[in-house]
Amino acid sequence: MEISEVKKILEALLFVSERPLSLKELKDLVKSDYSDISNIENILNDLKDEYTSLDKPYEIKFIAEGWTFATKSEYSPWIKKLLKEKTVLKLSQSALETLAMIAYKQPITRAEIDDIRGVESSGVIDTLLERKLIKIVGRKEALGRPLFYGTTQDFLKHFGLAHLSELPLVGDMPKEVQQIDNASELELSFGSSSSISENANEETAAFPMVVENIDSTEITE
Repeated sequence: MEISEVKKILEALLFVSERPLSLKELKDLVKSDYSDISNIENILNDLKDEYTSLDKPYEIKFIAEGWTFATKSEYSPWIKKLLKEKTVLKLSQSALETLAMIAYKQPITRAEIDDIRGVESSGVIDTLLERKLIKIVGRKEALGRPLFYGTTQDFLKHFGLAHLSELPLVGDMPKEVQQIDNASELELSFGSSSSISENANEETAAFPMVVENIDSTEITE
């Protein structure tokens, strides 16, 4: 199979997928028809460059450990008009604190989170689990074998991160984030993992073929 045809196949797969596709998934999908799967990443990068040069309102981006179509940030005002209030998810201070602790200290137990925050966090953890921002990643080898929590692929997607290694250093965070104790809640642009969405810093928005419902719920304790 010619590289040009493989490129079209990859483009079609990314276009119809409701979530970012990992490099391994893409290789598995084409390996029966294209033997040089070691070249798939190069083809994807070429495809990404082609879309950049086309000057379209969308692009191909590596995010949440996978490849996907994404709309560009300058078009977010019109996306917000289309989706209205459904694009915004309000995170309370307690939810944001807990999510940040899990993101930076994972794997971490609920007791460890409670010790840091000084309050009981089970309600917030349950809500973050329900929203698929965090997940159970194992058990600690200690008395009672408490659950370990970590972040999910949806967390990476919503915050526009390719990997956890892209989390900003605490000292590099904007002042409004470092001083979150003075805020009652923080509004973030969130979307479901299978719909058009904007991430927290408005860098991209997922651009799948099918638009589904986007949740709009305030996370509270």
